[in-house]
Amino acid sequence: MKYKYHAKCSQCGRGFRANTRSELLAKLRKHLWRFHADWMKRRIKLGLKRAKKKAGVMIDVAGQSLISPRWIGFAERGLIEKTTGLPYEEVKSRVLDFFVQMALGGVKKPKA
Repeated sequence: MKYKYHAKCSQCGRGFRANTRSELLAKLRKHLWRFHADWMKRRIKLGLKRAKKKAGVMIDVAGQSLISPRWIGFAERGLIEKTTGLPYEEVKSRVLDFFVQMALGGVKKPKA
């Protein structure tokens, strides 16, 4: 009987054959959990760690985390818009206003 699908274990090289793709993946998954459980656990933990790192931290528009240099610039425009949910120009103007407020906070306007 000829099998339609073939695969090898990435850890030990054992071959698997099946007529359907789902059957093949089930065999491979069962083998991996049975004989390479420690590798599977490490792989899952690494994936969770990468996902957490990729998701990043949601930032507050008026907060301190927005003024860190890695968030400011044209290259990060898409990231800034996605994270804040605001247009880039609005975020840029708020950041500049924040810096002006911090720099000139103690300076008062002269009376005319």
